[in-house]
Parts: sequence; C-alpha cells; structure tokens
Amino acid sequence: MAQEGLVQSLEDILERLGYFEKDLKKLKTASVSRPAIREEARRMIKLWLHLAGALESNPALSPAVLADTQKRFERLRDLANGKNPKPQYVAVLKALLLDIENQILNPLIKQSGLKTTPERLSVLLATIPSPTPDLKSYLDEALVCARNDCFRAAVILGWCATAHKIHQKLLGLGLAMLQGEIDKMRLENKIPLFRSFTRTYSIASAADIEEIPDAYLVLLCRFLGWFDDSQYKQMRGCLDLRNACAHPAQYQLDGVKLQVYFADLVQMVLANAAF
Repeated sequence: MAQEGLVQSLEDILERLGYFEKDLKKLKTASVSRPAIREEARRMIKLWLHLAGALESNPALSPAVLADTQKRFERLRDLANGKNPKPQYVAVLKALLLDIENQILNPLIKQSGLKTTPERLSVLLATIPSPTPDLKSYLDEALVCARNDCFRAAVILGWCATAHKIHQKLLGLGLAMLQGEIDKMRLENKIPLFRSFTRTYSIASAADIEEIPDAYLVLLCRFLGWFDDSQYKQMRGCLDLRNACAHPAQYQLDGVKLQVYFADLVQMVLANAAF
C-alpha cells in the first residue's frame, strides 16, 4: 500500500475510534450490550489487520508499538464478544487513540514528507465543475490561507463554500417544499438519528435558512437521501473540525488533515452531482 494510502487509512481508523468513543459516552448503562456498538468494535480490528502487514515492514515504526497496538485491538474484540463494563472499553480506546496518533501516524507523516501545498489543493479544487462566483470566492480565499500556512482559516472558508452549496441545493427545492421536509424531519421519531431535531423553523424567505445550524442542515441532507450514513458521519466529522478551528483551542491542524478535509468536502458536496 502506498504511503499516502497508509496515512489516509490510519486517519480513517482514528476517526472511527473517535466516533466509537462518543457512542460509548452516550450510553447510560454500566456495561456495553448494544449489538451495533459491539459489531463496530469487531469491524475496526478487521480494518487494523488489513493495515498491520504493511506497517510491520516500515522501518520508521517501532515493532513494540505495533505489537502493543495489535494487543489492544484484540482486547477490544474480546470485550465486544460479551457484555463487558464500559470503563474497560474506554481505557483501551484511550490507549489506541494515543498510540496510533503519536507513535504510528505522526512518524509516517514525517517519514514521507507529506504536506498539503497550495498546488495540491488547487488541483483538488479544480475538479469542482462550474463553481459559481460566490463559491469560487470562498475557495480562492481558502487557497490564500493555505499559501500562508493559515490552515485553520482555510478549514473555515472551505466549510463556508460547502455550506453555501448546501444552502443553494436546499433552496432549489422551493420554500414550500423545503418547509415541508423540515417539518417531516422534526416529526420523524421512528429513526433515532432524527430524534434530536425537535425545534420548529419557519422558512418564509431564502435568508431564513441561515438561521438553522449547519448540523441540522447536514442532517436534513441525510433525511432527504443526499447522504448515506457513512457520508453523513464524514460530514459531521468535517463540521466538528470546522468548529474546532473556529474557537480558541490547543488543537493543531497539520497539512495531511487539511488535505483530507478538503478531499472529503469535494467528494461529498463540492463536486458531488447530487448537489
């Protein structure tokens, strides 16, 4: 597997581990019994096993670290085979997240010299068909930020472009239909994903859509079938990164994550024929 592919795959595993940790924290029970959560643990070790062989042959990585990571994934699998206490899961996840980020992913990035350059972003953004002047303005400003190593600002502007395109797609339904779909989602109580949306919004003009939080608009895109479950999770991850970059915090964004972030936005919205 190519170096960039390894980096991307490790980023994907880290993201899934992060979502898994969030799902665990939402549980109100002392033990983990939900079949879907336990099955996700088993899926993640399969992803790890797919990578392990390629990682073992890399001289930049410590065999001891890889062996410890393997044992932790096996421990996670063993926990998933029964109804085991939540704190045991949390302890394994904490160690996995730290080891993969600091002891495996970062050495790979340093070894390969991977970095996001304005040229790479320019090539990626060039795949967006016929961007409108407003969309192009956001993206051009994002590139200016990337040229000046202002990665957090680039993330925010990339999201502005994405939110703009989502807004235009939703408004293309017509105000009456858009109002109807928002009301339908609010009344949907059979599917857990949509139960968090309980607030009533009135869409009487195009400006009213700007009063709805982006998280709910992304959820509405899932409700309308424009995203599947995996795309929805990726979009929420992109929004989480945007929010992390928009508020004072110690989080440091590296070039690889910036490139992955824009690749996701381009694939799922900016160059997606559904939008």
